[in-house]
Amino acid sequence: CDAEGNVTSEYPLNPNGADLDCAALTDSTGQVLGMMPHPEAFLSLYNHPNWGQMKRQNPDISEDGDGLKIFRNIVEYITAKNAKAQSENFSSPTLRGGYK
Repeated sequence: CDAEGNVTSEYPLNPNGADLDCAALTDSTGQVLGMMPHPEAFLSLYNHPNWGQMKRQNPDISEDGDGLKIFRNIVEYITAKNAKAQSENFSSPTLRGGYK
């Protein structure tokens, strides 16, 4: 978007030229994600072009890259969702001995 919040296809505000100035899409469930910024390229701090400067400025900085947060969040979400579904299935009054 430009400074006024309008959708634009002009570089550098929309560097990949995506329709509707869109960087990512999901399916209707939210479980399928397609993303242009390529978070997998930054799984480690050392993949960042300024990692040396960042490490000198903050020696205690995490070596996990920003992209890794996205993948960890996906795993955490799916794990929690599956645990909830299993819990609901086994607490159902229609179950006998844990089986439907």
